[in-house]
Amino acid sequence: MGVPKFFRWMSERYPAISQLIAENRIPEFDNLYLDMNGIIHNCTHSDSDSPTFRMTEDKMFIAIFNYIEHLFGKIQPKKLFFMAIDGVAPRAKMNQQRARRFRTALDAEKAKEKALKEGVEMPKEAAFDSNCITPGTEFMAKLTKQLKYFINKKISEDIDWQGVEIVLSGHEVPGEGEHKIMEYIRLAKAQPDYDANIRHCLYGLDADLIMLGLLSHDPHFSLLREEVTFGRSSQKKSKELEHQNFYLMHLCIVREYLELEFQELKEPEALGFPYDLERVIDDFILMAFFVGNDFLPNLPNLHINEGALALMFKVYKSVLPKAGGYINERGVINLDRLALLLEDLSSVEYRFFEAESADESWFKGKQMGRVDVMEKDKGATTRKKGPSSMTSAQKAVFKEVKKFVNSRSTDPVDPTPSFDLPVSLNASDRKFVQELADELHLEWKTVADDTGDRHLRLDFPKKLEGDEDNDVDEEASIAVNRVLKRYDNAKVEDVTAEEVQEQMDKKYEEKFLVWKNKYYNSKFSWGLENEEEMRKLTENYVQGLQWVLYYYYRGVASWPWFYGYHYSPMISDVKKGLKADMNFRLGQPFRPYQQLMGVLPDRSKVIVPTAYHDLMSNPDSPIIDFYPRDFELDMNGKKMEWEAVVVIPFIDESRLLPAMKTKEHLLSQEEKDRNDFGVSLKFVYSPDTTFTYPSSMVGIFPDIPYCHCVENIFDLPTMEGLDYHVGLMRGVKLGEYALAGFPSLKTLPHAGNLGFHGVNVFQQDSRNESMVVTMLEGESRAKVDSAKTLLGRRIHVGYPFLSEAKVISVSDELFNYTLSQDATAAPVAVPHGPKEIDMWHRKAERIESVYSKRLGMIIGEVQSLVHVETLKGLKKTDEGATIKEYALIEGIETDYAAQMVVEEVANEDPRFLEQAALPVEEEFPVGSRAFFLGEFNYGRPLEVVGHTNNKADVWVSTVAAKVPEFGRRIVIEADRLSPYTPSYAVAKMLGLNPLVLSKITSSFQVSLDDTRVNLGLNLKFEAKKLKVLGYSRRGATGWEFSQKAIQLIQQYMITFPEFIAGIQRNTQANIYEATDFYPASEAKDKIKEIQAWLKSVEAKSFQKVPLDAEQLDSEVVSKIEEAANEAFKIDPPGKGVNKKINGAPRNALLKPSDAEQRLSHQRFALGDRVVYVQDSGRVPIATRGTVVGKTRTSRTTLLDVVFDVTFMSGTSLEDRCSQFRGSTVPIHSVLNLTDRQIIAGSRAGANHRTQTQPQPLTVPGYGSPTGPNGRGQLVPAQAPGPLRGSFRGAVSGQMNGGRGSGSPRGRGGLGYVPEQNGQKLPIRNQQPPQTNGFRGRGGQPNGTPNRGRGGTGPAQLTRQGYTKLDAGDNEGVVESNPGFQPKSYNNAPPPASLDTRGRGRGRGPRGGTPSPGVVPRGRGVPRGKATAVVVPQAEQ
Repeated sequence: MGVPKFFRWMSERYPAISQLIAENRIPEFDNLYLDMNGIIHNCTHSDSDSPTFRMTEDKMFIAIFNYIEHLFGKIQPKKLFFMAIDGVAPRAKMNQQRARRFRTALDAEKAKEKALKEGVEMPKEAAFDSNCITPGTEFMAKLTKQLKYFINKKISEDIDWQGVEIVLSGHEVPGEGEHKIMEYIRLAKAQPDYDANIRHCLYGLDADLIMLGLLSHDPHFSLLREEVTFGRSSQKKSKELEHQNFYLMHLCIVREYLELEFQELKEPEALGFPYDLERVIDDFILMAFFVGNDFLPNLPNLHINEGALALMFKVYKSVLPKAGGYINERGVINLDRLALLLEDLSSVEYRFFEAESADESWFKGKQMGRVDVMEKDKGATTRKKGPSSMTSAQKAVFKEVKKFVNSRSTDPVDPTPSFDLPVSLNASDRKFVQELADELHLEWKTVADDTGDRHLRLDFPKKLEGDEDNDVDEEASIAVNRVLKRYDNAKVEDVTAEEVQEQMDKKYEEKFLVWKNKYYNSKFSWGLENEEEMRKLTENYVQGLQWVLYYYYRGVASWPWFYGYHYSPMISDVKKGLKADMNFRLGQPFRPYQQLMGVLPDRSKVIVPTAYHDLMSNPDSPIIDFYPRDFELDMNGKKMEWEAVVVIPFIDESRLLPAMKTKEHLLSQEEKDRNDFGVSLKFVYSPDTTFTYPSSMVGIFPDIPYCHCVENIFDLPTMEGLDYHVGLMRGVKLGEYALAGFPSLKTLPHAGNLGFHGVNVFQQDSRNESMVVTMLEGESRAKVDSAKTLLGRRIHVGYPFLSEAKVISVSDELFNYTLSQDATAAPVAVPHGPKEIDMWHRKAERIESVYSKRLGMIIGEVQSLVHVETLKGLKKTDEGATIKEYALIEGIETDYAAQMVVEEVANEDPRFLEQAALPVEEEFPVGSRAFFLGEFNYGRPLEVVGHTNNKADVWVSTVAAKVPEFGRRIVIEADRLSPYTPSYAVAKMLGLNPLVLSKITSSFQVSLDDTRVNLGLNLKFEAKKLKVLGYSRRGATGWEFSQKAIQLIQQYMITFPEFIAGIQRNTQANIYEATDFYPASEAKDKIKEIQAWLKSVEAKSFQKVPLDAEQLDSEVVSKIEEAANEAFKIDPPGKGVNKKINGAPRNALLKPSDAEQRLSHQRFALGDRVVYVQDSGRVPIATRGTVVGKTRTSRTTLLDVVFDVTFMSGTSLEDRCSQFRGSTVPIHSVLNLTDRQIIAGSRAGANHRTQTQPQPLTVPGYGSPTGPNGRGQLVPAQAPGPLRGSFRGAVSGQMNGGRGSGSPRGRGGLGYVPEQNGQKLPIRNQQPPQTNGFRGRGGQPNGTPNRGRGGTGPAQLTRQGYTKLDAGDNEGVVESNPGFQPKSYNNAPPPASLDTRGRGRGRGPRGGTPSPGVVPRGRGVPRGKATAVVVPQAEQ
């Protein structure tokens, strides 16, 4: 089945079936199933399959681990986690597997040859052959071993994995991955205790998963898959999984759309038997198989993208009423009813036949109506030389017209009267008269008689004024006589309409059979006359339809059966095979090596055991014909090359197996072991079991010293005495009664109709029909009076993907309404001004448009809006209660059409139910572990050892030595040394036209030999909203460039001056030719020289990131890593002491499971030190790190953190840090140690914190920070008074230069593995247990702010003569704004007096050294933590 095409077709026909995953806004799921082969392919080779791409096996396995871990974290199943890898497939699937693998190997070889011809240097390491992702290979055996290790590690260390049953069905278990999953669901559903409302989530990329999910008939079933884009994507995709968009396709809403699709069948008396949606869905699944599946080729001329499914649905609706019942009877085809469907469906063949015959002379038109061939012949001859024949009636009419012509009067006083033909003339005879009149130059028209009936009237043309009355035109008379003579000589042939139709049908069928015969001769090398071969073909195809249905509904009906042809029969011929034998022989599956030999080409023979190589490549091999080097690729009506039919011989089992048997004695014992079948495994957590699990990859992965995982054989549910259940289970909840999180159209009244609506699901309007949903009864709900009743209430918005929110106001075009302080009074109405009215209308139109274009929903006129705060989640109070928290969340819609609000839902989401506080003894029992939030030892691990007076007695792990704060210091220093300059200043500095600078720093296209080459530096991407780390950024007034970028531009100008000058000469051009810059004789060589230079420049690996992302480049991150390594030496794990604290209040203890409820409000700055506080996820608990990046998503902020130590699931943050040290985490998973915002209250702590309160700004004109990024309105500062204390104290606004103490003390980090067998391992996240319950380092950074002086040489004078102050010295700066990060102010608009002389202050570049070519203008000193550049008045 064409996977992308089917998914796209479904998504455009039923636009609201998929939901973008947002944190906490997807359903809870009981079971998560992974069809693993898609993950394995994604993680082992690149999408482009570049011949130079290389990846080590350990990186592949870690990528697979991370992907599994990420999907588990997204869904968080409550009961079962089932991972299924493709084992040996049924013989029917091997045809497709064989074709794909032959094609893959050929494409890889061609890509390598092309690269070598182009002079590309190939890596020394052998390329990864993705064909090794086949059961029985050495790679797959390694993968099973690695997955076992990974599962043991996760169950032992991640609490979320400990309450779930984990199942691994590896490559050694026969069966395709998705069908092993469905076998489990099918067997589980047959059990008497099966939950009718169990919630399934199935991850996979295959389109047939939609069918598998639907045939389960469990409505709470969703498919998880990555975001799918068609055409060019406007955004660069991040390699970090946290930035990957995932979608859920909800089959519950697919079912409702199918109900609308076939709603005509639900009408009373539409069917002669009971209507059953579940049976209609079964028939839908059968019809989908006709457009292609993994076991049968699609029927000719049935292509998804050409409307095949829509046509089948239309035919089905007309056939079912007369069929007497459903076609798919719970997995068994009713062949008589199938014949009716095929009969009507065969009309599609006539459509394609007529389209292909449209240009042939015998055929007219392209529609289904069959053209009267005789009519065509008569028309063609009449225009040229008159008819060769006519009917008796036409002969009689001709004689009357001839008399009229010969009776023409020459007397102007008594002209010849008009000739009226009878009303009774049929259409054919009227056309005959019109053509005759045209040839005789008579005038004709249709006129009405007295009764209103219309008839033809003929007249002679009127004479022109000036003609002589007696002047007879002899030439005209001769011409008329010649026409009359031809008509006189025409033969009279009388045929009836039936005879004409019969002749037409006969010729049509003859041509149609010739067309069909051509298909069979070209595809099968025999024609329609070969009835025996036709019988075999059609019976084999009908067998295939039944085999596939059995496979989906019951499991494998026959392991050895397969469809023995590359092509299917024509639709109109399938009925010839309806007497096929449906008694399948079960047989047994191939052994892994038998499948390898059956599906792999000789180009991939290195994957196969050496013993079999000779069979694949030796010309004398008895099966050498199974492995052709060259083969045909037949497009077979498809448009994309990857859809071509690979025409290779099928495997003959009777020849393959005996040939392989002669080589079995050459296999090693290890190879023999890989050729055996295995069993599915079940993994469970056992706290009473502790042992050391050995490393699966010595030297890369550590041992698991405290493994608590028990591994057993997983037994499928038995079917003894039970039957398969096909259909809905009793007690299932559907529609508006579905479980929380599962969407339904039925939560609001609606109607649905098919129409060409142009929905825009994939960034372009659909050209196909969509199910358009029209909302009903919305007029009353849309009125503002109805909306006002919702004020202050909890409602559900976002139909059909409902989420809870609280209404804070409502509005119509004239007023905004809010609750009065007295809740019993009428709402307060605030009138809108003209601007607000205009904005309101725009917003209303946008909401209506989004529903219409994206979701295909007509919601009616928007008369009122509700404005809401979205349910953010649960919030933990200091007393321990959990309450709902509503907030305005950046990036989340807050305005909704009143008619689309759902006031109540049948099932509340249990994850967001408010709860009263538990007793501290129950919430924090003895032995529980948490983090301490007291003023001292903030963020340190603890263990509860007792309780006193509703408080906890704890042991806290402290640090033995203080580690200096290094994160922010490095960031500030890097920011000082890398100032950014606005593009207008860069252009002026370099003497470039600003437009030229813009062109060469982005993508710049030049035409060369009918191709376009990019000769830009690619430092900025306006349309894609990307910048390059360390080189460019987007400020409030435009682009800004760093010193590195400026130097690169200068280098470009110096290296290729003619090229830059050519752009300068013609800055306004849109298209540039190579000859615009160089003479034609050398233009090509010069352009190639520029390309080579640019390639060497881009070898610096420009790191492209979103414009709104705050991220440090790899150089700065490297310095942070070095500092963290030094900190690790100062404070190695296990050296700290444990300190007992009695009477710790509840709010001083942070439980890992409460992290999301307590930490989601934190602020972070680049360079902040953090500790990971969750006991689940990819990062080991209590690991410390430094923030090196921030990215805002729709519901949270993601942090790029480089951790102090390596850990197995760590990444390189897209090559910005060392491998295994980076991870992207949500803000609620880490505790900010630098900017401590959740310190538990105490008197001592409060006294200590008074020094860190923000200093009020005393300069007139400043208020609360406003404007872009909170910078506020800048005004000239007053001159500072005499300095007292220290310079740093004056700049920070402190009295006497006192030092702040807002930074946490201590140091942190964890994750150390002692040497094993004298070998240091790269993964250092395993630690011996400590009494505090957490392994490894922890602690807080030094409380002292950044030390040291940042001077960079002698003082410099500004243009006004003032001494330029050092911007690098930040010691003693008060940490009044925890979110502060020194930033360039170069993005403020240049003052009008930029080029005027005077004593103004000016801006100048930041920091110490000015940009080359730019004269410093005044102070550029960072001003501590304030949001504006201010020099406060120092104490006198």
